[in-house]
Amino acid sequence: MNNSTYTIEHNRLMNDLKIALQTDLAKLSVEANGGRSILFVYPPIDEEDYIAEARRNLNSCSFIDLRQLFVQFIDEIGIDDFKESYKDFGNELFASTNFQEGTFLSFILKAIKAAYKEGRIPVLIHTGTIYGMGFSNIHIMEQDIVMHSSIPLVVFYPATIDNDKVMFLGKQVASRYRCVVIK
Repeated sequence: MNNSTYTIEHNRLMNDLKIALQTDLAKLSVEANGGRSILFVYPPIDEEDYIAEARRNLNSCSFIDLRQLFVQFIDEIGIDDFKESYKDFGNELFASTNFQEGTFLSFILKAIKAAYKEGRIPVLIHTGTIYGMGFSNIHIMEQDIVMHSSIPLVVFYPATIDNDKVMFLGKQVASRYRCVVIK
């Protein structure tokens, strides 16, 4: 992709995100099938550029870096207990319907709740971290805390578009339900 095409596309996507963040929540919810989320899709190769631009220009947001959060999750559990729990429970350690507390999903939801409490828009970045953990963007977007919030959730999602499907690593199709997709 040449630089001028990148600049035009980059500016369009960032402008679309800013407009979506200014949209009335009721209208956003109608467009998002009752959800309160925005899925922001961009080329994986440009992930750091999009995150840097968003950090510079979206002052009302709280950026939740899932890579860093995962390290904090392991630190909180302790590496030995994490290894043992993963051996015993596998992916249930990341997200489970059997136990809500103590999972990585619950850890993410605590971070989202903290952003909401501060009156800031939570923006999940480096979302590739959750790939293979047994849950995806839709599992976060459909949580009560997100569905009933007066503030939208933004999920940065490095992906490609294949026949109008949003694809992570060319395999996992992102759910477009419960969110407005900016691509």
